[in-house]
Amino acid sequence: MRLNKKGFTLIELLAVVVIMLAISVMAVSSISAAIERNKKKQDDAKIKVIESYAELYYQEHKNSLQKNGCILVSNLPLSEKESVNADGDPFGGGVKYENETNFTYVKSCP
Repeated sequence: MRLNKKGFTLIELLAVVVIMLAISVMAVSSISAAIERNKKKQDDAKIKVIESYAELYYQEHKNSLQKNGCILVSNLPLSEKESVNADGDPFGGGVKYENETNFTYVKSCP
């Protein structure tokens, strides 16, 4: 009786499956890291927009505001997209300002 030498053994198939699994794990972790980096960049860009809105708000209302203080994010005329972070949570806190020039987003106003 002759043995059929065509085809793959079980060990060869298992080796291929293990290699493919390792490659897919590396790909998924790399993609996850890229998504997190992009969320951080998106949040940073939205914070810059919030700071710009706060500067405009200050220019319009500087007579009624203190020289140094904080403007709440909820007081700014932000669109729905601008008012939430990459996870969909609303930005809280406010924008701290000093001497009409330095506007910095803070998570809570003093």
